[in-house]
Amino acid sequence: MDDEATWPERQTGAVMSASSPGLGAAAAANCVPGAPLYGEVVEFLYREAELLDTYRFDQWIALFADDIRYVMPVRTTQFLTAGAGFHEVAFFDENLASLRTRVRRLQTEFAWAETPPSRTRHFVSNVLMDPGENANEIAVRLNFMITRTRSDRGHQLFTGLREDVLRCDESNGLKIAKRRILIDQTVISGTNLSVLF
Repeated sequence: MDDEATWPERQTGAVMSASSPGLGAAAAANCVPGAPLYGEVVEFLYREAELLDTYRFDQWIALFADDIRYVMPVRTTQFLTAGAGFHEVAFFDENLASLRTRVRRLQTEFAWAETPPSRTRHFVSNVLMDPGENANEIAVRLNFMITRTRSDRGHQLFTGLREDVLRCDESNGLKIAKRRILIDQTVISGTNLSVLF
């Protein structure tokens, strides 16, 4: 059996358990680069990127917790003294049901923005981790870059900061409980936002 094809199932309960180091009093020490927990999380992020780039959307959606909030606020240009530069308004603000609908649509011939499908490459870097608000959660910040080409059209690029909350328990392994996508562009240069972040 292809090991890569079964990775989401393999990672369930295997990446981390609720009793793993990093989910207790010594959590901060286990969130630094070089710690086993850090390596497990980075592999999780790399594997997730591979699922998106190889159109394995059903396996990708299985990585999310039931209460996922997946949001991309609108960026504005303003002075730092006026705040971080993001509106309450979002390009999208999704839950698990709406994400599943997006994925199902991408798998049909009716997703006009993705027919033919985009060719994407998801890059993640500068991964930083901290203990989450809850004992079984990890707060992850990372830089992302997504390249996109479709049909014979020009190259498109999306960059930004992503703030994820990863949750784990003994039965489910790692799950993405929250994703906040802080895109660098104030004006989206892509033809649409049909790609997944």
